[in-house]
Amino acid sequence: MRTQLLTAGAFCLFAGLAGASDTSFTGYARSLDGRDLLYVESHAISGGGDADETRVVLYRCSAGSAPFARKELDYAAERIAPAFAFEDARSGFSEGLRRNAGGMEVFARAGPAAKTRSEELAPVASMVADAGFDEFVRTRWDALEKGGSIEVPFLVPSRLDSINFKVRKIADATIGGDIASVFRLSMAGPLGWFLSDIDVSYRKRDRRLVRYRGITNVRNIAGSMLEAQIDFPDADRREGAVDLPALRALPLVSTCR
Repeated sequence: MRTQLLTAGAFCLFAGLAGASDTSFTGYARSLDGRDLLYVESHAISGGGDADETRVVLYRCSAGSAPFARKELDYAAERIAPAFAFEDARSGFSEGLRRNAGGMEVFARAGPAAKTRSEELAPVASMVADAGFDEFVRTRWDALEKGGSIEVPFLVPSRLDSINFKVRKIADATIGGDIASVFRLSMAGPLGWFLSDIDVSYRKRDRRLVRYRGITNVRNIAGSMLEAQIDFPDADRREGAVDLPALRALPLVSTCR
């Protein structure tokens, strides 16, 4: 059950933007003890903060190596639940949320030999999907800062449905010389017994995601989902035009070189 539930960790892999712009930045995913670099994720955002915002994220085993996975997001329909598609050529895993004239469809594939499963989704009020959690945090910032606990339906593609999570602030922390608010996500109800908490840290001065700690949707070569601490340093952030078509065209490799 644990591996079926934990793809919710994917939402935190995108740092929030304030104001429309083209931006690129990098996240470094390390083992929870900080010893091993697990992968590097390169983010490119076009029109950040606008209704037509789109993003491409490439996942590499190390900086400069060929990508083994890619995620694309489209915020046109809903900022807290963007359409997205994730594909990992190394594990064969894929998942996402499609939007069309008829509504929403969630899909997931467990591996290269597995069948892609899909399900039409009935509308769920305030449902959050993937990186839409950043927008959710910003819109609920004041309530969370005051210590409130908020229950939110979060899309879990492997379940082809949303599951309720509780979000609450647990601490302030100093990260990269700045004060950040640390929010904890816990699965609501008995299912929470099978899921470790996920902690996400947002810098107070601009409400930007600076650290994620918990399960991710990236798998190791054995197919097990990785737990990681992902840091997004300012030193690797760049403002300027991004070439999303070129990033979409890059072939994905099935092994790290």
